[in-house]
Amino acid sequence: MKIKHIQSMDLWLLTKGDKVLYRGKRNPWKSPGIIASVLRSEGKLFRYFG
Repeated sequence: MKIKHIQSMDLWLLTKGDKVLYRGKRNPWKSPGIIASVLRSEGKLFRYFG
């Protein structure tokens, strides 16, 4: 997974290959809920307590 910030649009992208898993204004590194939801959608996280 790669996380990229596009400063001109103030947009964060979290991608895996050609698939965009998250696109939004919030920094995924500072929001564990975003990372957890992406991992959950990929089947990598089964439980999240937070």
